Amino acid sequence: MLLIRRPVDIITRVYRRPDITMLYPQAAGHENVNATALMNVKIRNAVMELIKSLAQPGLKTTINGSFEIKNNQRGILSILLVGMAEFGGAHPMTVAKSLTMDTLTGESFELSQLFSPGYADIINAEIKRQIKERDIPLLDGFKGISPNQNYYVSDHTLVVYYQLYELSPYAAGFPYFPIPLYMLSGVIPENGLLTRLGYFI
Repeated sequence: MLLIRRPVDIITRVYRRPDITMLYPQAAGHENVNATALMNVKIRNAVMELIKSLAQPGLKTTINGSFEIKNNQRGILSILLVGMAEFGGAHPMTVAKSLTMDTLTGESFELSQLFSPGYADIINAEIKRQIKERDIPLLDGFKGISPNQNYYVSDHTLVVYYQLYELSPYAAGFPYFPIPLYMLSGVIPENGLLTRLGYFI
């Protein structure tokens, strides 16, 4: 069922501390005040987790970051937070963190919560195909996605991604795998969050 929902208004906020500058989104102006507040708590917590993951104890670390809105329609807000740390190494370290939320309730979803059993087999097969087609270098083979796999939703596409060094060498960047939602139509629950995107059309 297609939902006509007002997109969430996004305000850019700045978390600033000595040697840390992180831009992050804040939801505003939505019809459900409680859902908006819950989303903002989750976003703020994700920013703090991102900063913590970039900090290098014992080293002077400069952290900068920003965000991208990947989806803001039909009651789904999917965002990507990206932080970069400079600590005197050969190259900076970059970490990405994403959130996909139901703007009607403020609830956030792990990848496994979006699908019925069998979804991992479909996604794994498509990732393997893309690794071969795109000739992506691997550090230790591809062992399949995890239930809390990093992902975001962009329009009618699920994008699975990996951190630096998690799947490929640093020089390969962030490996990302776009998967059209129509490929997953058989494992999306009838009243699941992703049915709102109308991917069957």
